[in-house]
Amino acid sequence: MSLSKSSVGLIAASAAALLWAISGVCGKVLMTGSLSPARLVFYRSTLGTLLLLPILLWHDPSLLKLPLRRLPFFLVMGTAGLALTQFTYYSAIQSLSVGLAILLQYLAPLWIVLFERLFSRIPITPVKAASLILALAGCGMVSAGMAGNFRWGTGGVLLGIAAGVSFAAYGLMTKHALKSHRELTVLFYSLLVSAVFWALFGPDPWQPLLEIGALKYWMIGYVAAFGTVAPFLLFTYALRHLQASHVSITSTLEPVIAAFIAWVFLDETLTGLQLAGGGCVLLAIYLLQRPEA
Repeated sequence: MSLSKSSVGLIAASAAALLWAISGVCGKVLMTGSLSPARLVFYRSTLGTLLLLPILLWHDPSLLKLPLRRLPFFLVMGTAGLALTQFTYYSAIQSLSVGLAILLQYLAPLWIVLFERLFSRIPITPVKAASLILALAGCGMVSAGMAGNFRWGTGGVLLGIAAGVSFAAYGLMTKHALKSHRELTVLFYSLLVSAVFWALFGPDPWQPLLEIGALKYWMIGYVAAFGTVAPFLLFTYALRHLQASHVSITSTLEPVIAAFIAWVFLDETLTGLQLAGGGCVLLAIYLLQRPEA
């Protein structure tokens, strides 16, 4: 029995959330030392670009062609979207408690739904509204139960909100780019622009790698391959088949998976509130499969 396009899109978005959740643990470990958020994003984007280039050359070199008239759009998408999404999220994690940082980033579905309604005239159906409320409430419950002391500050909160807005902007711009470009092309140039941006404007991207340590080399490689290229490609593929709001709501599965991973492998507590929150997110994703969503 073949799956519908919407089901394939939801599976792809869920798989992206799974990979992001796993790589998020690596990101936290990497930033415990001298590695800054901007530097980590530079490595992710640069290595991701280098991983995608041979794939594009082998699969179809014509996918590397980008009309000059489209360059300004990709410059904005790679900087205001991808580069700032990763930087503001990692910076928020450093400034706030992890749970609050995640909650603020995953306000992205709210911004996307509002944009789709105001500018694209996509209606907010009762089912979509219910899914959005369930996803945000569930994400909040999971984030509230995460281990660690509660920390907050105005700067950190602004960074967290910026992470959500940037993630929403990247999703919407990627959805638009897919009207005229393939998934590999969109992701390659997004990563390339992000890498160039942080190489030029990052505070410390070219510092020696010696102080990072051999183990962290492997972790950076993992984050580039399975925390950047693979999940963002799945995310882009999901946007090909679904509304941006549906993909972003499904992405709230990431903190649920992260909490489960921490419970299984890091011996952290999984509270009843977090279980209830996970149930809300799963119910939200289930509702998105209804035709009226």
